[in-house]
Amino acid sequence: MRGDVDDDGDIDITDAQYSVNYLFRDGPEPHLLEAGDVNCDDQVTISDVVYLINYLFKGGPPPC
Repeated sequence: MRGDVDDDGDIDITDAQYSVNYLFRDGPEPHLLEAGDVNCDDQVTISDVVYLINYLFKGGPPPC
């Protein structure tokens, strides 16, 4: 499921943390790389983290 980056069955702040660790702290990649591509631009970047945070806390659109 897109947005469930840590593959725990929920989309929450831990998914954003997982993505930040993957992108900037040499953390493990998402279990399904597609899950980390929250905005469906075929890349996992900081834009996906921002998109996910907007969804969780600002009423932004859900993961595509």
